[in-house]
Amino acid sequence: MQETDKIKMRIKIAGMSIPLTVAFKDQDHVRETETRIAELFDNWRRMFPSKSTEELLAMMTYQYASYYLALSRSRDKMTQELLDFEKVLDKAVLETD
Repeated sequence: MQETDKIKMRIKIAGMSIPLTVAFKDQDHVRETETRIAELFDNWRRMFPSKSTEELLAMMTYQYASYYLALSRSRDKMTQELLDFEKVLDKAVLETD
């Protein structure tokens, strides 16, 4: 199989089987993601035994969205800092010419 080929997979989240079609090269990433979600779900199931599956999934969705937003903001900040640094370097190079 080539890395650009697609593969059909089934992942299991909170007892639900979800069919996916992913690039062959991404299957390990999908499996690792599935494992991490299952671990988080199991941990939270133990910590919050009175919560429904839907509540736990909503809590997990918020957790991952919060992480994603924090990483996006961090990336945007770093991108801006790199652009600012590039301007400083450009200015320093022009001054030495």
